[in-house]
Amino acid sequence: MLDNNSALVENALEVLNLLKKIQKSKQLIELSFNSLPQYSLTSLLEVNHDTKTLFFDEPNPLLSSKLIKNKSKAKFSLKMDKLPIIFETRVCTTNDFKDSNELQATFPKEIYYPQNRNYYRFNTENISEVRATIYLSSSNILPCELVNISLAGICITLPYSFAKFFQLNQIIDDIYIELPDSSSFSISAKVQNLRKINNYANIAIGLHIQQQKPKTEKIIQQFIFRTENS
Repeated sequence: MLDNNSALVENALEVLNLLKKIQKSKQLIELSFNSLPQYSLTSLLEVNHDTKTLFFDEPNPLLSSKLIKNKSKAKFSLKMDKLPIIFETRVCTTNDFKDSNELQATFPKEIYYPQNRNYYRFNTENISEVRATIYLSSSNILPCELVNISLAGICITLPYSFAKFFQLNQIIDDIYIELPDSSSFSISAKVQNLRKINNYANIAIGLHIQQQKPKTEKIIQQFIFRTENS
């Protein structure tokens, strides 16, 4: 579909979570076909994980059933958080609605989403049961807010007064994370970026997880899937 492999989301769980995120955003999606200059606008109504089917609203302007039948794939494009999201998949009109041009499509195998990371990050800042603690030493323990999490990394925020404890490329050996209805775990992570936020009231730290354990990956995957689909 696109040449930038580093921007492709290909993991099935990450594709599902990104589709659910698109659905919740209720954004208009541009629907087009290769070799045709025209496009329609639609929105994603439902993501059915069991049947691997997407249901889209009636496009505007309407597409003919003949056009859809004769084209092997459609391209869906939108922007989220100022980043482009593009995927291609087969579509057809549903048979369940008379006099309707509602569309259904199969799950795409990959989604172009040029984040500066290889894994979909799930936002956790509004989940009160999430806890994160940094153990710099036995006497220097820093509670922090977990902003998002993926299989590859996390983002945390702390009061800006703690900024003196962190620097780029620093390895933090013990970050303890508690997720609701999940086993707690500790990770080692490398500081990838530091940003002052909230008018210098806080600092946001992006961390890359070092040598992720399969058990920890499974906990994170199950947490994201369960929360996204609850």
